[in-house]
Amino acid sequence: MQDMASTARELIMLVVSTIVLVILGLIFFTIDVWIVDTAADLLNLAVNGDWVVVSAAILSAAAMIGSRHK
Repeated sequence: MQDMASTARELIMLVVSTIVLVILGLIFFTIDVWIVDTAADLLNLAVNGDWVVVSAAILSAAAMIGSRHK
């Protein structure tokens, strides 16, 4: 019985941590979109929204890859 309680507790923690990480990823992606859009405005570049999203996705992926290596 104790094993089931432990397994249920670990499963709940897994779901909660997954939700938190997805929310944090969306927040950081939104910040990256804002950074790219602001930089394009500061440089007076006419950038399509699709390219802003692609650039933010590349920045997010680079940040994840860079955080993996120490």
